Amino acid sequence: MNRYCPKCQKEFDFQIRSSSDLDNLVCPECGGKIDRNSRKPFDSSSRDKTETAIGMAFFTLTRINYFFFSAVSAIGIVAFFLHWDKALYITTGICLALFLFQLIKGTLFFRTGPFFIPLGAVAGYFLFKSIRGACLGVCIVFVARNLLWNLFFWILGKITRV
Repeated sequence: MNRYCPKCQKEFDFQIRSSSDLDNLVCPECGGKIDRNSRKPFDSSSRDKTETAIGMAFFTLTRINYFFFSAVSAIGIVAFFLHWDKALYITTGICLALFLFQLIKGTLFFRTGPFFIPLGAVAGYFLFKSIRGACLGVCIVFVARNLLWNLFFWILGKITRV
């Protein structure tokens, strides 16, 4: 039966014939008494590292998801003003396709999106009187949502620090 000596910090194998042998365990190296229930401490650092790595991976994925829409939409806004129509349509299409995928899958973070995205598209269409304007409106909605959430969490952070 393996028992652990806390003084030597080593584990030793003892032959136990009766329960009274457990009360008389002596370390073969230092001669100290070993407790009958002594076990080698479990090294949790490797498990903690694994849990931390999983947590950081999840954090990174959600962070990428959070900034993805605003980054792609910002590219779309720049493409609108530089008259790069293909880039504008592609970025708007990517944002809308991923938004619809999240909506169908049930993992949507932008819950008011089904209201504000069409509203932005209609406003952009009437303001610029073109499909390009509607795409700009969609891109502005995604960027504005991100900016408002950043502002909200910044204010919340300031309040909680006070």
